Amino acid sequence: MTLVGARDGSLRMPVAAVTLSAWADLACTGNTMLTRAAVDPMLTVAVAQRMAREYLQGGDPAQPLASPLYADLRGLPPLLMQVGDAEVLLDDTLGVAEKAKAAGVDVTVEVYPEMIHVFQLFAPVLPEGQQAIDRIGTFLKQAGR
Repeated sequence: MTLVGARDGSLRMPVAAVTLSAWADLACTGNTMLTRAAVDPMLTVAVAQRMAREYLQGGDPAQPLASPLYADLRGLPPLLMQVGDAEVLLDDTLGVAEKAKAAGVDVTVEVYPEMIHVFQLFAPVLPEGQQAIDRIGTFLKQAGR
């Protein structure tokens, strides 16, 4: 996770950050990888597992810089985490949000009903996508004050 790497490298942190359908567990252990597989046309378990193997090149999927679910999340900036409830990565977002909150991070989670992976991409034709993008703008403007 870029934020964890930046923090550990003593880099200047942003005032806030946003995740869209966060893939936070390259081990692909989230229950929604299975329970949402039939309803999320954007990402399948097989594709996620293949991408994880290609990215990790034999590395441990539980290493914190690859999978924030396994990282120490203390000291991160406020987070807005958006996810659809019909996507395979729902548990990834919820798991990181819970862990970040436990570490004292200010986290706002927005779960959009019946939305699939990266539904924000469809903002030109999907009202929920535009609503999510508008919400991101509001969140970042408020964080920058």
